[in-house]
Amino acid sequence: MKIQIGGLSEGIHQYSFQVPSSEVELGEHFHGDVHVEATLDKTTTQLLLKANIRTVGRFECDRCTAEFDASLDPSYQMCYVTEADEYPGIDPDEMQVIPTGLSVIDIGEDVRQMVLLAVPLKLLCKEACKGLCPHCGTNLNIDRCSCEDSGIDSRWEKLRRIQNN
Repeated sequence: MKIQIGGLSEGIHQYSFQVPSSEVELGEHFHGDVHVEATLDKTTTQLLLKANIRTVGRFECDRCTAEFDASLDPSYQMCYVTEADEYPGIDPDEMQVIPTGLSVIDIGEDVRQMVLLAVPLKLLCKEACKGLCPHCGTNLNIDRCSCEDSGIDSRWEKLRRIQNN
């Protein structure tokens, strides 16, 4: 995903990309396309890129182990400058120093990182996922099991009795 900046006039420019997830090297969970809508605002001293990303990943639920598709829609902005000293107010995480005379900016790595950072740490097929029965392994979202809920581990029984007194 390359943006030609050599000879680009000042002002706001719109870009749209649709590439296979393999081109962005997202890994095994992503099989569809990655869509990027970007706005580049060029001034004499900087380039400000704002990008919205859309893609879908196939994951395994951490509670019930069912596979599910999740839509990821991260966005980011990046300020490209030739000298970092001139912009003390810009967050260093949102700034890249580029060489003077650079004619192309490749946003592929930034897009890859933003998508991977958007993957939740706890992957759930749905917020109310009931998970698996710890005794028989039945998916409690689909079926009920006949296991008796013992409630408390027998090793804690004496402590429960003390608490009830």
